[in-house]
Amino acid sequence: MAYFIAEECVGCTICAKNCPVGCIVGVTKQLHIINPDECINCGACGSYCPVDCIYDATGDQTFKIKPKERPIAVVDDAKCTGCEACVFVCPFDCLEMTNDVPETSEVFKLAKMVAPKACVACKLCEDVCGDKQAIQVRWPDGEYAESLQPRDKAKAPVPVPV
Repeated sequence: MAYFIAEECVGCTICAKNCPVGCIVGVTKQLHIINPDECINCGACGSYCPVDCIYDATGDQTFKIKPKERPIAVVDDAKCTGCEACVFVCPFDCLEMTNDVPETSEVFKLAKMVAPKACVACKLCEDVCGDKQAIQVRWPDGEYAESLQPRDKAKAPVPVPV
């Protein structure tokens, strides 16, 4: 089951603008809807919602995260093989291939984070990187971001819609 938006939605459109797969629809000042068939369960919508009205599939409330506190994708140059898959999958053009590689590297290009402010931590790049684990979404303190649930917020469960 995908994320869902509660009736407290004010229709600000911020969630829709920051959804990496465009699965949120609605008009300004009206309740928005998340298409469950397209939602990738990344939680980006909830991390931007100013009224905290977005819930995950288990009914746990998501919370807005301040820009400087958001996790972002981090590339490990030593593990990057230069395959470019992460660059192609990033919906916000946060990653680019560069020729800036160490002399000891066996690859000609490496992925680099070039737009950290645009990164919504959707984990699409991390997922496509797969077993190489050259990209991981991390909190600013370096800890792995298993989800976008802020670590300092108490969860307020609500009934999951059927």
